Amino acid sequence: MVTMRFLIALPLTAAIVTSAFARESRRVTAATPTEIQDVLAAEAAGLVDVKFIPNDSRSAQVIVTNRSDRPLSLRLPAGFAGVPVLAQMGMQGGGAGGFGAGGIGGQAQNVGGGGMGGMGGMGGGMGGMGGGMGGGGPFSLPPERTRTLRVATVCLDHGKREPSPRVPYRMTAIDTCSSDPCLQDVMTALASGAISQKVAQAAAWHISSGRTWEQLAAEVISMAGGDPDVPFFTPAELAAARRLVDESAKRHQTASSESSPG
Repeated sequence: MVTMRFLIALPLTAAIVTSAFARESRRVTAATPTEIQDVLAAEAAGLVDVKFIPNDSRSAQVIVTNRSDRPLSLRLPAGFAGVPVLAQMGMQGGGAGGFGAGGIGGQAQNVGGGGMGGMGGMGGGMGGMGGGMGGGGPFSLPPERTRTLRVATVCLDHGKREPSPRVPYRMTAIDTCSSDPCLQDVMTALASGAISQKVAQAAAWHISSGRTWEQLAAEVISMAGGDPDVPFFTPAELAAARRLVDESAKRHQTASSESSPG
């Protein structure tokens, strides 16, 4: 089975799940209950359990359970990724991908449901799920409670199969997927609502999968019943994605030149 990696960003919606976990679960004392902690750092310290469940390549759920004996103030990290567990174990069997999640406010048209059908030129599936940007401010989590955060995502690995809740994923740091600062800029823009999910998707595929702007313009959604194929990206979305990537690359090149000795 071919799976994907994800990038995550600002939560779209959040809900408190009132059921407590089993009493036999471990309990860890939180050293500083008023300190705002990164979710991944809290997981590494044994304070929380974190689950990452993809809905598809455009949205996912991050489920955080407080395993400590005190309330915790938490926030999503500035960037994080959803990576297939089997891929981490060397058992991906067919080329796992990744997807990224970005915060896009309430733009429901960019999230939800299943796949979008066959996409010509994509090998029949969306890319993997890679890294994304966190944000949305801190949230409080009482002891023995769980919070579910819904996040918007973009995929990083063009041509991979659509992610599924049936495939286990693990949330990890964004730099496990990419160290390219331009990709982080794209996800920051998505998290802030400055760009749409489709613009971020085009930019992410260009950066992480090496797709040219001409190749992205040729991507189509194959329609059933003999109807004409529909372009996956509009000219305006591609123009916005290209402008964002170009401006980001120029900014980082300038910063690198200014910091270089001599």
